[in-house]
Amino acid sequence: MIRELISNPRRLFLIALGALGLFAIYFFQHYLDFYHLLQFEPPQEIFYTSDYQDVDAVAFSINKLFRYLFNDLFAMAIIAGLFPEKAYLRFAFFVLLFGLLILSPCYIGLYLWQPAGFSSTIGHLHRLVMNPVLMMLLIPAFFYQKQLLKDSHKKS
Repeated sequence: MIRELISNPRRLFLIALGALGLFAIYFFQHYLDFYHLLQFEPPQEIFYTSDYQDVDAVAFSINKLFRYLFNDLFAMAIIAGLFPEKAYLRFAFFVLLFGLLILSPCYIGLYLWQPAGFSSTIGHLHRLVMNPVLMMLLIPAFFYQKQLLKDSHKKS
């Protein structure tokens, strides 16, 4: 596997792009104000916490959705670099859609609704949704699946 990666510059590029992109998203998270950028205004420094501060609901939602998309797209670049098979990337895309259509609205809704006693739940849901945790969990799962397929072919 390592030899395949080293001999393929495209795959190395995808892995490097994904890793650098994830680093940049994390490093600049307080400056990723997509809401104001979409309005052709200079971005503002943002600080969202799980302790229910009052926020502009539209700006919060747009910023969180863009951050989710960029995190998962960079994670998908790493997956595409590690696993050239299209089936793995397709599955990762469905995980992205699940997070975008199910998890993100739940997180945004809970944050904006502010139910009492849910601040720690919001914090954990934030880590699951806004950080590419689900995508990164796919990598060891895909490695394990590839190993199982190799072992089953050896037995046949």
